Amino acid sequence: MTSTIKISEKDKVFQIATVAGWVEQTGMQVTIDEINFAICVFNKKNKDFIQVSEVESGAKLLSIPISVIDIFISDTRDKAIEYYKDNVIPLIQKKIKANGLDKFRKEVEKAKKYMVETHGERPDIKDIEEEGK
Repeated sequence: MTSTIKISEKDKVFQIATVAGWVEQTGMQVTIDEINFAICVFNKKNKDFIQVSEVESGAKLLSIPISVIDIFISDTRDKAIEYYKDNVIPLIQKKIKANGLDKFRKEVEKAKKYMVETHGERPDIKDIEEEGK
């Protein structure tokens, strides 16, 4: 499957949809076939995960366990990008392909509508400014 892939130049603070409402999460934006995704590393119950969410709706697409070793070898932005290209982006592409692009976009719109109805408009997403520059 050939996809157009773009990775944001700066990390961002995203708004992720949860049952409790919008939650800020720091991560990297990846655009695949004109759909924006947030890739964020988080810890839940002492286990580390990479969570992929669609940006507009904040809806979770994937939650992938990640080892402490993988976190350490991905300790710079460039190394994280390479890890995501090899291990995360192909999974996103499979998910899009399995559902078809049109159906995927419709599901995004449904999720976005639900979040707006239940928790209000999504707060703005912000670029993270690099310190010391």
